[in-house]
Amino acid sequence: MRVVEKAHHIDVSIFGEGADVIADILRKNIPGIKITPAPSADDDEQYEEIKDSDWYKRIKGLTRPGDVLRIRRENADMTQAQLSEKSGVAIPNISLMEAGKRPIGPRVAKKLAGAFDINYKKLL
Repeated sequence: MRVVEKAHHIDVSIFGEGADVIADILRKNIPGIKITPAPSADDDEQYEEIKDSDWYKRIKGLTRPGDVLRIRRENADMTQAQLSEKSGVAIPNISLMEAGKRPIGPRVAKKLAGAFDINYKKLL
């Protein structure tokens, strides 16, 4: 099933048991919603394996702690200077960690994690 909200484009795919119930709830709560049927099994050619997708190939290599730190910082809409101020970690150190030229130890990870309000182990 394909769901498109009129004012703001929302494209959601829902498959499997219960999809019709979800569609009914959406119709009742969002006037003017457009719901198209789910593709049939014959339409499988339009899908690709996730491991073959460009998206997967790009993020597969993002396992370094510095990459995680940079992504967390960008998702929090912070500059390195803002993260430095919030965490107490010097800007050059943040830059080096994000570049993968300096490791993130547990003590620094705890400071950085405090700025994001997450568990420090997510940065190691």
